[in-house]
Amino acid sequence: MTKPVVHGVIFDCDGVLVDSESLANEVLTDLLCDYGCAMDSKQTHDFFIGGTLASVGPTMAQKFGVTLPDNWIEECYQRTFEAFRNDLKPFDDLDQILDLLDRHAIPMAIGSNGPHEKMDVSLAKVGLRDRFQGRICSAHDVENPKPHPDVYLLAAGKIDVPINQCVVIDDSQSGVRAGVASGATTIGLVDITPEELLRDAGAHYIAQDHKDLLGLLESWL
Repeated sequence: MTKPVVHGVIFDCDGVLVDSESLANEVLTDLLCDYGCAMDSKQTHDFFIGGTLASVGPTMAQKFGVTLPDNWIEECYQRTFEAFRNDLKPFDDLDQILDLLDRHAIPMAIGSNGPHEKMDVSLAKVGLRDRFQGRICSAHDVENPKPHPDVYLLAAGKIDVPINQCVVIDDSQSGVRAGVASGATTIGLVDITPEELLRDAGAHYIAQDHKDLLGLLESWL
């Protein structure tokens, strides 16, 4: 495969910049159990990872016959933010990746399905919020969330780089599909979604972890 042109890099947030996917998944699982649905963490991951919380309510009603209360999303965010403040940790090797891109003057942005309030908490906890200030894009900023490409196209505009000269890094099937649909070179980063599902979603490259991702980017720059 021809070495891609890398003039910009766009990161998903959860599971890529912050080690939050397992924490958030456990919070959501516990909350759904509290509301009367006997979910386990694998079911929650399989149904909801990479999506938006707004999609959870309809899925719970259609597939499980459980109607969530009107304020459930607010409660979920409150529990998630508390878990992040207490337990969120940075990924190993992430600082080396960001420093590498800075040394090569590669602009960076974030494109996430999560809301800004959630990213403010998680990015601040691991010391990254200021580093991406003004280049943090949420699906709440665009018409369609992932797997649509909208948020990645917005992020490319924030760094003024054509999307086909950007690399997108995402750890979910919906995020990988969004990256591919946008026209970016898309790396599937293995976190709690298995490699084979990221490949099935169309990832052009797979990184097994952040050290692997660092090596891949170093080979392109």
